[in-house]
Amino acid sequence: MEFTCEQISEIISEITNGELGLQGLVKQGLESLMLSERDLHNETRGDVSNGFRGRRVCHGGKVFELRVPRSRNNHFYPMLLGVLKDQEEEAQKLVS
Repeated sequence: MEFTCEQISEIISEITNGELGLQGLVKQGLESLMLSERDLHNETRGDVSNGFRGRRVCHGGKVFELRVPRSRNNHFYPMLLGVLKDQEEEAQKLVS
């Protein structure tokens, strides 16, 4: 599905002006990136999608309840979760 830049901006505005606001947009973006990463993982490793698991992560001082994609062989771990975990650990070091 192809969208123009104007259509994308309109969709983003609708999400950010909605009930969940910017936090909803960030959540949607994070989940979408992980889903794309799993699709690539499945293609390159011959794996199969196997639903989702819940995961709570902190980003920008906010807590997000994310749906993290899983693979059948359990070898998929989204790179994004590693980055968010590293950021959280560094933030904790600064506070300590």
